[in-house]
Amino acid sequence: MSEKYYLPVLYTEEERKKYAEWGIKKERFLMPFAVITIIVDLIVIIETGVVLFKIREREPYFSAFLSTYGGLINDIAYGVAIVLTALLIKPLDMILDMVYKKPQEPQMLCLTPTETGVRYMLSRGVYVLSSGTLNWNDWESAVSEETNEIHIGDVICRIGFNTIESIYPKNKQHAWMDRPEEKVENSIHLKTISRNFRGYLLSLEEKKKEVEWYDK
Repeated sequence: MSEKYYLPVLYTEEERKKYAEWGIKKERFLMPFAVITIIVDLIVIIETGVVLFKIREREPYFSAFLSTYGGLINDIAYGVAIVLTALLIKPLDMILDMVYKKPQEPQMLCLTPTETGVRYMLSRGVYVLSSGTLNWNDWESAVSEETNEIHIGDVICRIGFNTIESIYPKNKQHAWMDRPEEKVENSIHLKTISRNFRGYLLSLEEKKKEVEWYDK
């Protein structure tokens, strides 16, 4: 079975700006609610500590209980705080995705080496935008290892992850900002992929030689 490479495609400048504007707009709306949830979380944790302290003062035997289960109680209090945060923020986040019309996800390029060339499929979500096969000569001329780009017809695919740093201006590059989910396990470096493809071709040549040897 042929190996496959799934490569995230960087947003165009227009797509990047649209995504950044959407993410910043969401942040402005959600930030007050995030502050409220942090305050609620602190209240839950502090109140838990106060209640436990009062019980310990009133019931001396409770100290032994706390020494055994104190850590578990703190974990439960922290878990409750996290659940409260999720119950408040997550529904708002989903509603804002619909109200503010979440931008399209990035494109994904799938490459599969074959005997005749490299089969490609460019998609966005579940929709296939284009597909075809580049023969090996066309593949060599289509790939720019220095810039990590692939030229497919009139389209230039810049391969890379769309990160917070690549999407937002410097003053908005916060860890909580929205970014596309791009789950890729294989290498996204075209230099590495091209080297692997050359190895694939060599293995095909070896198989052909073995077949010819057995046929003699």
